[in-house]
Amino acid sequence: MALGAFGCYAISIGNSPLSPAENELSHQAAAIGDGATGYPLFFRLSDDRWLQPIAVYSTALIGLVASPEAAGRLAAAGVGALNVALMFVLCRRLLASAPLAVGAALLLMITPAHFVFARSGIDAIYPLPFVLAWLLAIAAYFDGGDRRQAAAGGLALGIGVFTHPSAPWTMGTLLVVTLLAIWLSGRRRAVILAVPAGAFLAPLLIAVAWFAANPSAYPDTFGRWAIHAAHLRSPLDGVLAFVNWNTLGTRLSLYWGSFDPSWLFFDGPASPALPLRGAAPFLFATAFALVAGVSQRLRGGFTPVTLLVLAGVAVAPLAAATFGSPHAIGDFLVMVPLVVVLAACGVASWLARGDAFSRTLAWGVTAACVIDAAWFVASA
Repeated sequence: MALGAFGCYAISIGNSPLSPAENELSHQAAAIGDGATGYPLFFRLSDDRWLQPIAVYSTALIGLVASPEAAGRLAAAGVGALNVALMFVLCRRLLASAPLAVGAALLLMITPAHFVFARSGIDAIYPLPFVLAWLLAIAAYFDGGDRRQAAAGGLALGIGVFTHPSAPWTMGTLLVVTLLAIWLSGRRRAVILAVPAGAFLAPLLIAVAWFAANPSAYPDTFGRWAIHAAHLRSPLDGVLAFVNWNTLGTRLSLYWGSFDPSWLFFDGPASPALPLRGAAPFLFATAFALVAGVSQRLRGGFTPVTLLVLAGVAVAPLAAATFGSPHAIGDFLVMVPLVVVLAACGVASWLARGDAFSRTLAWGVTAACVIDAAWFVASA
């Protein structure tokens, strides 16, 4: 399935010229190791614009066997294929059904936002495998209680911090959600909570060492993406700045706009300059399965995994809201696999009822997704 997804994403990948963002990332990847650049942790594009390392180094690695023009898109296609494989493994565990897991993986593969960014040589898709690995590891932890799985989940989030400018916020809030889920599940000993937290912090020591050697880089990297340098020195000022009514009102407006159903499922901004070029991030029929999935998870009572998935969807747009760009799905693409998980739960709940109407509904939504996906690909 992963190989099929990679082929789907990689086919005709060089037919369109590289965008400015793709050119910037490819240029940084090609320059790794030269006398001027060396092997930095973060990559400077301009005075206040930097790139995170994982996308750049991944592109450079693929560039060893592919042309610089194709390397970024092929690397993204590989990440997209990995997401599809991880979605299968995750839903196989959550739904205990191989056919439903296949369906969830295929839904992720053809979801417009995932499809587009898996064919774009930029960094938007890179946080997704780390979020999927986190959810898979923490779900396994709640099933078996093995603390190594909790550590693996925290480590996935910690490494994922280095994937995208939105990732420090996103991965940090997902860690808080993880600790809350562990606490509410009754595992309240400090040593238990310290396992995922410590694993999360371990990769950040690399950033601490790098910023110690390059302090001028902090204000325009983690100072923009996470905590402003002045607020590290005066946390109270940071809190006051965050709750400033004007700033908070703007961020809340952008945050709630990220959940606009008409944009998410029906029609995006029609601009050739935007990655989706007018398409909605999700297939429209996904909305019906999503509602059923959320209902099914809530009716089942509290479970840690339900909290992780629902809270994950809720916190995904937080970083994008701080960046000030409306409907910037590339800044909260981690919402996509979480919505797909919930949609798969919805289809599973219909099929589990066994009556003719529910089964017809499940197959009807599935067929609508296939038709919508075919229309999207044909018009892309």
